[in-house]
Formats: sequence, C-alpha cells, structure tokens
Amino acid sequence: MEIEKKVRESNFELMRIISMFMIVAWHVIICGVGLTYIRETLALSFDVIKAIFVVHVNSFVLITGYFQSNSKFSLKKVWNLIATSWFYRIVAVIVALALSLTTLTNLEILNNIFILPLGHEHWFIHYYILLYLVSPFLNKLISSVKQDEYKKLILTLIFIDCFLPYLTNQQFFSAASGFSLIHFVTLYFIGGYLRKYPLKDSYHFKNMSLKKFRLTMVVVFFACAFFSVTILYLGRYICNISNGDGSILFEIGRVLQSHAGTYDYPLTVLQSCAYLLFFSTFSFKNKLINKISSLMIGVYLIHESELLKPYLYQAFAFDAVNNSNLVILGQVFLLAVFIFVSATLIEFVRKEIVIFLKFILKRIRRKNSEIT
Repeated sequence: MEIEKKVRESNFELMRIISMFMIVAWHVIICGVGLTYIRETLALSFDVIKAIFVVHVNSFVLITGYFQSNSKFSLKKVWNLIATSWFYRIVAVIVALALSLTTLTNLEILNNIFILPLGHEHWFIHYYILLYLVSPFLNKLISSVKQDEYKKLILTLIFIDCFLPYLTNQQFFSAASGFSLIHFVTLYFIGGYLRKYPLKDSYHFKNMSLKKFRLTMVVVFFACAFFSVTILYLGRYICNISNGDGSILFEIGRVLQSHAGTYDYPLTVLQSCAYLLFFSTFSFKNKLINKISSLMIGVYLIHESELLKPYLYQAFAFDAVNNSNLVILGQVFLLAVFIFVSATLIEFVRKEIVIFLKFILKRIRRKNSEIT
C-alpha cells in the first residue's frame, strides 16, 4: 500500500508567495536607481507601501514557528538550503566574471561563494539556518511549558527584542532592527504559540464569526501600517522644528523616525501576527500554488545577489524627476513582477534539472547493483 504524501495547506503557501513578492518589491523601492531624489508625494507613497509590505520577513519566520514547532527536525532540509544558496553564489560569481561586471581576487571569490560570507548578502538564509538548527531545543520548551508560562516567555522576549531597543535607542540592548537571531527566536515562539493556542478559540474572539475575525485582522494589519507611517512622519516633523542636533526634542524625533517600520518594531510584529492569523482562517489545497511556493527561496537567493543586484537596477533605472508619480509606481510594480516571475522560472528550471540528474544517478546506481 502506498502512503499518501501529505499535501501542504495552500493558504499558508499563498501567504509565502505574497510575502516573497513583497520582499522583491521592497528591494526594488530601496535599491532602485533614481529613487533617491523623489518628490514628497512619491516618497509618501513609497513609505505607505513599505509600511504595508514590512511584514514580509517576519511572516516567513512566524510561519516557520507555526509549523516547525510541531514538526521533526530534518538535517536534509538544512543541506538542501545550503546547497541552493551555494549554487546561486557560484552562478553569480561566474556570471559577474564572464560579463566583466566586476573584478574579484581569489579571496573575494571564496568569500562570495562561502555559505557564511563576511558581507550582508543572504542574511535571512543565515539566520534561518541558525534558527532551524536550534529549533529542536525550542520545540522541547514549547511542548513542555504551560500556557501561562509560555505567555510570560513571549512577553519577556517581546520586551527585550522589540521595546527595549526602541526605548533605549539601541544603547542598552540592540536586536539590530530585526536582523538578529534573537528576533527570529522571538517570532518562532510567537508562531508556535499561535499554533498551539489558536487566537480564534481564545478570549472574546471565540464568539466572533469567521468573517468578523478576518475583518478584525485586516483592520489591525492596516491600522499598524497607518500608525507606523504616522509615527515616522511625526519623528521627521519633530526633527525639523527642533533646535537641531543635541537637543532632547531632536533626539526624540530621531528615535521615532529611525525605529518606525523596522522588523523588530512593536507595531510591525503585531501587524505580522495579524497577517498570519488572517491567512490561518482559510483552508484549501492547490498543487500549483504549492509548487510555486516551493520556489520562493530560490527567488530570494537570485534577486539578492550582491554581485549582480547593482547592475540589475542600473539596467532598469527610474526617472523619478521627469515622470509622474503614477508612472513611477507602475514602473516599480512592473519591475518587481518581472524580477519575481523571472527568478521563479529560473528556480523552477534548476529544480527540474536537479530532479532529472537525481533520476539519472538513481538509474546508474540500479544498473551497477544489477551488474554486481
């Protein structure tokens, strides 16, 4: 009897796809050539978009905690992730050198293909691997701790990870704006809690209809985005009206605008949770969505190559001075779609080649075993 392979819930896979597109669009906005000097109205549009899209990284970590907290550790998954990252690093070096995009010393070549380079490239993959390696120990704590103690643990981590850096302006403790393992661990515990103790079945939410719960999550999501943008512009306004560098008022304004919209920002974490909870209310399975979702890590690795990324955005430079806001927003969207679709197709081809090579290798081994 064949064991039926477990099919993933496509609602969460769709969330992964949307989150990866958010990441691509985010990078187009912050890295796009010509978007540095833009009019205030266009800057506001991008700030609003970023406030909405900022959940992208947190959502991947939350969903990891949501599922991995109740799953077995697989070393094969780690090696597959390392192999994929390594593959695209090597390809990026070959392409960059073949097209004479840059010159690299032997040491720089080694650094660019090594899984833990000295730079910032693919930072998410590095912390994700570290999180996955410690996940068995985190899971033991999740499975054994009582709900009240679990709440206290999460609240403590949120205070350390989200509020302490914000309240002390990174002076007492810094979670590196979310670019850190402690932030990933905090989100992992939150994701595990939401899986173990569904919010829909708790407190007054259990008396809500499914539609009202979904609407509540949507309201929370956009409210967090709205207040993030408001606080950002409030900080800028305070800095403008203050007496300048060194004054208390100026420092308050600087803190407000420098922390708003970061991954470890309290509102961003709340917004990310609402995003996850909204998708958790759906339940459906779709093979195409699941297939596309399995390609998303490749999309991240392809479009985030430090060697190739600058030339990609230079090739599609934006004229934010002479074009209207609508034209620029349309160009940004189309470039994000182009990068997303192209990287998805490239990763699809790579995975199909790997499957084919594994099939050939399996046949060769089978023939060799028959001969012996």
